[in-house]
Amino acid sequence: MRQWSTAELTRLREVDEIRITPAPSEESVHPGRLIWVLEIHGRVFVRSWKGRDAAWYRQSLQTHRARIAAEGIDVDVVLQESHDADDEVDAAFLAKYPRDYALQMNMPEPRATTLELLPA
Repeated sequence: MRQWSTAELTRLREVDEIRITPAPSEESVHPGRLIWVLEIHGRVFVRSWKGRDAAWYRQSLQTHRARIAAEGIDVDVVLQESHDADDEVDAAFLAKYPRDYALQMNMPEPRATTLELLPA
């Protein structure tokens, strides 16, 4: 697996949203969803606002693969459940996004869906 480039990390830090499209599974194909993204010390994180019920999240966990796209970014990724940086992710959501919405991303259900994106 490769590492994120400096340019990719910069873009992911700057953009508000990415489109995440889970790899097709045997059960379904999801067209993709716009979600918030965080870059923290060279690591990239996302959460599901709808918690584990979101279709993109469920399908992503079936395959642990997705494609992300945003301005200047188009990368296949491996998704890994990650909770070792939850407090930093909480703080980063509050710093990057409007407070009322960011607080919702830090509630228990979304917080339980923290995924780290690793470039494939």
